[in-house]
Amino acid sequence: MALAGFQTKADLVYERLRDAILSGELKPGARVNVDALARQLGTSKIPLREAVQRLTTQGLVVQPNPHAGAQVAPLSLREMRGVYLARGALEGLAARVAATTVSDAELAELQVMHEQMRQRLIDGDHRDLSTLNRQFHTGIADATHYTTLRELTDLTLLRVQHYRIGVRVEPAWDQVISEHSAILDALRRRDAEQAEQAARDHVEWQLGVELRATLDPSLIDLDDD
Repeated sequence: MALAGFQTKADLVYERLRDAILSGELKPGARVNVDALARQLGTSKIPLREAVQRLTTQGLVVQPNPHAGAQVAPLSLREMRGVYLARGALEGLAARVAATTVSDAELAELQVMHEQMRQRLIDGDHRDLSTLNRQFHTGIADATHYTTLRELTDLTLLRVQHYRIGVRVEPAWDQVISEHSAILDALRRRDAEQAEQAARDHVEWQLGVELRATLDPSLIDLDDD
């Protein structure tokens, strides 16, 4: 983890620490050693403590008790199901609301992202597909014009991204794009019920894919009780 670029120190430290967690560089359950990280990043402890606090509110860092200190949030199969339950409910609601609030300009932006994903797949260039996929989902939340729905969507997608460090599966981008098309079609028709169902079906399908994948027991506790 190296610091570079022009940003506030607090934001930069937060992003580096977040990315280290999401990439698996800092593994679930690992201690977040503020002293060691401050030396490694060449920064003071203050922005690191701020970053740890921010990551704690997002569920990526936990502090089980005052004496143990902060650690990267552990991952479990049971909580993975819970994250997807929350994501399905939230994104279904966002799609339902967006069907009644989305503007023509916002629909056009969603269509552009959709076509970009389709073209990347045709070209065999998968590098930006994950980013475009996230932008598509947050774009629907943006189209609700509710800040809370956007913030909660960001949070659940962040938690999903953390779990994916322990999921060994190739993304089925052709199916992802097909299901995005169904959501877009419902939004264009202003069909709130169908938009919600298409969004929920999409999340449920994704969970099924990941549950059938190889899960790394060194990263995810597979006890589902």
